[in-house]
Amino acid sequence: MQRALRRHPQLNGRGHYVLPGVDAPDFERTPYRRHEQLVISHFGSLSPTRNLQVFLEALREFIGQDTSRTSKIRLHIFGANLDAVSAQAIDEFPYPEVVHNFGRLEADPVTGESGRTQVLKRMNEADCLLLLHGAEPACEEYIPSKLYEYLWTQRPILGLIHRNAQLTGLLHEFDHWSVESQDVNGTTQALEDIYKRWEQDKLKDNRTSSPYTTRRAVEIILGWTNNMTLCKSRLK
Repeated sequence: MQRALRRHPQLNGRGHYVLPGVDAPDFERTPYRRHEQLVISHFGSLSPTRNLQVFLEALREFIGQDTSRTSKIRLHIFGANLDAVSAQAIDEFPYPEVVHNFGRLEADPVTGESGRTQVLKRMNEADCLLLLHGAEPACEEYIPSKLYEYLWTQRPILGLIHRNAQLTGLLHEFDHWSVESQDVNGTTQALEDIYKRWEQDKLKDNRTSSPYTTRRAVEIILGWTNNMTLCKSRLK
């Protein structure tokens, strides 16, 4: 909003913004249970500017410190086709047994579950969720929609964030990890912390319901329109 005002000063006193949020699904969250391996899951699309390269470099460094960790940690990838940068990073990753690409989850004809339902259940089950923000100027003003689904799960989040204080603040508000998107060392350190907590069974649900819902967003927008209607009636 601040940048929009600098670009278009005529918005002063007229412009508004809202964080949209997401509706809760029609099934209940399941309480967290620690996996036999630390499962870090990424959901959503990837691209040459939003890819797994930095995370995999950090994961390689983390495992290289103690190669027995190859049996104790897994990266699960869900979404559309891999971008070229991520695909190359996976090909060059020296511990292939750690990375599992599940691709896009489609509707299940046996259970009747939609792809989105399956995705949300997988999110809910993860030990930690990986949020990749990207690394381009637009990211400085961009909040990924995936964040709102992640917050619904109440699971720990590791965010690789590109110069976005608001998004970093949202993660810290719920006690999640935030690292600069190109910071390999910082990401390795975050993995160390996450791994230690997983070993001690301390990656619990944060038990904080996300306030960012579609209902809340609509109520805010309706508040703006009601205020405008009131102002117009007074002018008459």
